[in-house]
Amino acid sequence: MTESPATARRSRDWLAPALAALVFALLSLAMLPYPGLQDDEISFSALIYHPEQAWFSVAAFGTRIPVMIMSYSGTLKTWLYAGLFEIFEPSRWSVRAPMVLVGIGTLSLTWLWTRRVAGTRAAVFTVALLATDSIFILTNTLDWGPVAFQHLFLMGGLLAVQIWLADESKRGMLALGFFLWGFGLWDKALLIWPLIGMTVAVVCVYPRQLLARLRVVPLAIAVAAFLAGALPLIVYNIAQPGQTASDNTKLSINSIPGKVNELRRTIDGSVLFDSMVATIPGPVERVPKTVVERVSVWLKKTLGARHENWMLPALALAFACLILLLRTPLWRPPVFLLITMAVTWLQMAMNTGTGGAAHHVILLWPFPCVFVGMTLAGVTDRAPRSLNLATNAVVALIALGSLLNCNEYLADLAMNGALGGWTDASYRLAGAVSHYQTNWIGTVDWGYRNNLRMWYGNDLKLFTATDQTRKPSMTDDDRRAFLGEIASPNSVYIQHTEENQLYDNVNGQLRSAALALGYKEQVERIVHDNEGRPVFEIFRFVNTGTNSAPAQVRQ
Repeated sequence: MTESPATARRSRDWLAPALAALVFALLSLAMLPYPGLQDDEISFSALIYHPEQAWFSVAAFGTRIPVMIMSYSGTLKTWLYAGLFEIFEPSRWSVRAPMVLVGIGTLSLTWLWTRRVAGTRAAVFTVALLATDSIFILTNTLDWGPVAFQHLFLMGGLLAVQIWLADESKRGMLALGFFLWGFGLWDKALLIWPLIGMTVAVVCVYPRQLLARLRVVPLAIAVAAFLAGALPLIVYNIAQPGQTASDNTKLSINSIPGKVNELRRTIDGSVLFDSMVATIPGPVERVPKTVVERVSVWLKKTLGARHENWMLPALALAFACLILLLRTPLWRPPVFLLITMAVTWLQMAMNTGTGGAAHHVILLWPFPCVFVGMTLAGVTDRAPRSLNLATNAVVALIALGSLLNCNEYLADLAMNGALGGWTDASYRLAGAVSHYQTNWIGTVDWGYRNNLRMWYGNDLKLFTATDQTRKPSMTDDDRRAFLGEIASPNSVYIQHTEENQLYDNVNGQLRSAALALGYKEQVERIVHDNEGRPVFEIFRFVNTGTNSAPAQVRQ
């Protein structure tokens, strides 16, 4: 039997998202092994081994079930990985590969929604841009926001509601869409930003359609489904009245200029250089080992460094196309996206402590890529063939710029390594700590406690070494407790080297407090990264002979 034209067309339609998913997966997997596991990335693991440390838990089935890992973040990933770690040993692959699959899910949902709203060509453009976006790839795969499920639930809800809008008899899709949005809100309450953004955009762009569908039954279904999805977050905020909002909403406009710069650098793909990825080699020269590394380094040397992609000029071109679309019926979807993005970003920009980092700005995604794809496709869909081909070439060129930007990240990770909380020295630290499993281990700085917990489970006796020394002033009780810790021969400490401290002067504060009590540091091990940079120090405190105060020594 020969394939019908309709069947052949449907097969071709799926070629683009399949190819985009493949490109996304290959780029994600290529960069996945290099950075160390960052503490926020694996914050979910702490509650697997210490569920009693949950921010909030509920009693059920004769046990306490952790519900909130923080006041604005639920324990979805803790539940997921508690099961995964029963099957797969904790590793960079078992932590990150599932998030690559979640990213493919987001890519597929974005394709489906865009094709429904703006046609196949717009969907092809969109996934070509999204699958090659370096910051989307890295923030999704390493997922330290966390943001991967935020994208998935946002687009899953949007697609489900769009299906209901096309056929209002499918009330199950309406319920699914709002349930996913509520569930995503529990996963991380910052999903409220794009949800509010979309609400404002619907009121502005589709007021008549909104009023026509504001009937009792659909409204009741949507509200009930949303509340069901967000139920764990609601229970928490009833038990701790309004804490999610009160703890995390502090309005200020003082830092908006810096946040505009962070927005620009996230869009152009440069934001993670020098904060996550080293741009200069370490003391130990690395040579490309694998085929992927050799090709990546060769491309960088041949074509030059590409720290920025071409998404900023692409957005400028998209705005110009939108002006042309305002004269046609095609203006509504891109304006809906534009308003959604503007309102979403303003919320994070006007809140203290948010909008100044890539893992916040990326919550605008995938809408920037959809906006570019929709406008470029919309303005040329009915144009002469030559203009269509030119538009295709423009999108291909933008995607090529993003691929070169991805290659820059890959080459720098392979040759120079990762920095800060992403250092690959965390793997060597986990090996070095095996010599101290019978000791009490004090963590001085932020950035490696969750790593040690994940690798060792309950087999390490960890404590925070700076509970007393980071206070504005120490009480007598603080000094006695601190002295008992540092005087114990069973206590060892881990700190970053001076140039790698993440908390400002945390080493100096600890050192000064110990010296005041007659103790000094005695370094036992220095842990380097794969590029030869000294990153961690393992040390003890020894008596200088100037202290005469008795200590209650920790056993």
